[in-house]
Amino acid sequence: MGNVIQFPKCGKTVSLFGETNLNSANNWKRYCRELDALHLTEIVEKLTGYSISELRRDSRKPHAVDARQLFVLLAREHTTYSYPKIAIVLNRDHTTVMHLDKRKQSDELKTLVKAGNILADEAKKRVFGPPVA
Repeated sequence: MGNVIQFPKCGKTVSLFGETNLNSANNWKRYCRELDALHLTEIVEKLTGYSISELRRDSRKPHAVDARQLFVLLAREHTTYSYPKIAIVLNRDHTTVMHLDKRKQSDELKTLVKAGNILADEAKKRVFGPPVA
């Protein structure tokens, strides 16, 4: 199978048909996405100061809601978690998670998402290693 690449640490097998450079960072992100909730909560805590127990509380303070929204956006980008699975992590209903995913982002939150994506990529390199050709 000369036209298939195996990413051993994240268990993905990818066909090379239609792909020109699977070793590029963008293609690697697409096929090796399986960070878990623990990694994401560490990233959110580092950026916002809110721990997982604080994210799970009933607080409706704007900063707490932004921290939850950051977690949801990072989870949708860097995991294959469904809305119900994210909701279980946050002790919420899946419709609340859907609302957080589609909610308008403030400029401050957009900055946090960019920083979160960088930290998530670093975590992927730490957890999975570089892509294997």
